[in-house]
Amino acid sequence: MDGELQNLKNALGFGISLIAAEHFISAGMSSPWSVAKFAKTQQDADQVWKLFWEAGAASVASAVVIGILLKDGEVLIWSLIGAGAVMAFVGSEYQRALAGTL
Repeated sequence: MDGELQNLKNALGFGISLIAAEHFISAGMSSPWSVAKFAKTQQDADQVWKLFWEAGAASVASAVVIGILLKDGEVLIWSLIGAGAVMAFVGSEYQRALAGTL
């Protein structure tokens, strides 16, 4: 049973971190499609990346809090992986949007 409980905690940490990271991004940023359509200057690109890194910091912070609340280093790792996966995927989408290849 302990293994099953650990798997459940890991899944919780991973899944909640995925959702939290997506919410931090969507709360402050336009979609990659909107960025591709409307971000035309370097100042626009700089603002996109500023907001992206703020969302990334909030995502990492929430992943750490999940690991601390569950008092489990393994959950912390899975939470960071979940947040990192979202940030990597979304970052590549914004990169493509700013490059005009979306």
